Amino acid sequence: MRDILISTAGTSLTNNINLLEDDNALKKTLASGNFNEVAELLCKLDENDRDCGAEINSVAAILSQQLLQQRFSHIILVSDTEKGTVVGEILKQYYTTRDNRQSRFSNVTVHRVEGLTSDDARLFKQHGLKNLVRLIGVTVRENSPERILINATGGYKAQISFAGMIGQALDIPVCYMFEGFKEVITLPPQPVSFDFEFWLRHYQLFCDLDQVLHKERKWDPGDERFHVLIDHVEIDGKHLYDLTPTGLLFHETFRSRFKSRSKDLLPAVSQIQKEDRKIVYEDANSGKHKGLKGYLEKIVSLPFVNSIYTHYYNPAIEKGNTFRKTRDGRVDFIDGTFSNNGAMTTFTIRTTAKTEQEWEAAIVYLSETIGI
Repeated sequence: MRDILISTAGTSLTNNINLLEDDNALKKTLASGNFNEVAELLCKLDENDRDCGAEINSVAAILSQQLLQQRFSHIILVSDTEKGTVVGEILKQYYTTRDNRQSRFSNVTVHRVEGLTSDDARLFKQHGLKNLVRLIGVTVRENSPERILINATGGYKAQISFAGMIGQALDIPVCYMFEGFKEVITLPPQPVSFDFEFWLRHYQLFCDLDQVLHKERKWDPGDERFHVLIDHVEIDGKHLYDLTPTGLLFHETFRSRFKSRSKDLLPAVSQIQKEDRKIVYEDANSGKHKGLKGYLEKIVSLPFVNSIYTHYYNPAIEKGNTFRKTRDGRVDFIDGTFSNNGAMTTFTIRTTAKTEQEWEAAIVYLSETIGI
């Protein structure tokens, strides 16, 4: 049952209002900055009225065509501009006001997508489109594709196109209303032919590149598939690398799919009873690192874990929570790092993994469920 609507928003609403006669109540109220009253005036219009803008027109069509079964949540993604902020505020008021009985939602959230601006093409590509992917990806991970519908009618052309691509990749139907039409068309989910095993193998690299510009040297990724997924940027003579918007979409796609496939990929259940699995602490660390005991107990209780031992503690370094392959290549061992309160502990997890794919799947599972 679909009950979550994600809408990209442009500025057709305010543009249309500004084209009205100077004495029009909507135009005067918009100019005054009273967005709550603008929303109330819009509620008095037919939702199909062109003055309401493409964003409201398209949502009205989606609801009349019963493409959304319940109006639980409406997530509105606006541009990183003052006009975008204004449109977002008006739409939030419009979809939450009591006067709007036909299309009121229980929850309305507006996100200003950082970098999504026409003022800087590089910023739009490197940050705007990727932040669009991240916001939609978070919604998918927190819920499920079966609950979500994307309305890609409003916004920049590249934003609309990329929102459609995101929906195709994440198995979410995408709606679009052509100008002058009274109905929306729906693009059914068509999973793109990305390689799941390739992502699983290089999961940590994608996570690293998602966080920061990476590798201060010239780097040949080898596999030609990286060429459309990773950008090379030279800054002050340094060769740095970053995910392209397509690369981030690739990463988010399989983070979503991993949730549904993890049971088939993870190592077998440990033969050691949960209460008998050991956590062995390094002498200098035992009891010193606040939060460590509870963190390791969560890990050791996972079905595929046999035991854990800590081997390094530093009270003055914090590097985040990570899970990585051990350097010796043993598929049943995973190295982990726990950081908080300015301190860091490293440890090794012994699992039931017998193959490299099980090893990789266990690392992804730990990173996605425990490490965050």
